[in-house]
Amino acid sequence: MSTKTEFQIERIAFFSDAVFAIATTLMVLEIHAPEFAAGTSNLERIVESLHLVPEVIAVLGSFFLIGIYWRRHHQLFGLLKEYDGRLITLNLIFLASIIFLPLSTGFVSKNWRSFGIGNQMFLPFVVYGLNYLVSATTSFLLFRHALDSRKGLFEADDTIDPQKLKLEVMFPIFVFLVVTVVSCFSGFLALPCFALFALEPVFIKRLLGNRNG
Repeated sequence: MSTKTEFQIERIAFFSDAVFAIATTLMVLEIHAPEFAAGTSNLERIVESLHLVPEVIAVLGSFFLIGIYWRRHHQLFGLLKEYDGRLITLNLIFLASIIFLPLSTGFVSKNWRSFGIGNQMFLPFVVYGLNYLVSATTSFLLFRHALDSRKGLFEADDTIDPQKLKLEVMFPIFVFLVVTVVSCFSGFLALPCFALFALEPVFIKRLLGNRNG
């Protein structure tokens, strides 16, 4: 790999890292500390502060999921030795889906009081699921292109199996497809994302057999 090529790949990675960092930061900025009225008791202040718990949970959950995307993205760019225009385009499309994650997280966290009331959480959960479904799909397309041996963009690494890595990136597509469909029919996340992510090792191992341990 020439020094110029390495520098250009690093530029793409640095730009991507900045987008991830800004997206995660914007989510926490949506949580506003309560402003207590003069004369309220400590108990009243504690009760009022508890209203922030659902928002904090939503932000932490989304931070965890974005962290998974970033980790996979980091793995990919550690393998690249070349790049092309399609790689840059797919990466930009993927990042475009990432910048909307604070908005979709806010859809859920700001409307938590409607949870369990008819189907009032239908739209927030569908927006949330669709956003992550788009992110998962564009991430997979990026990995599929970058790890295509015919393109010659990545350098073989004994510690990473490209086929396994592509399957791991494909798994969130299944997760958020199920979540979005369930949300459409029930109005809430009957199958939590994290429970499905916990099945990832089993899912990957079954597809690959014992080849990867």
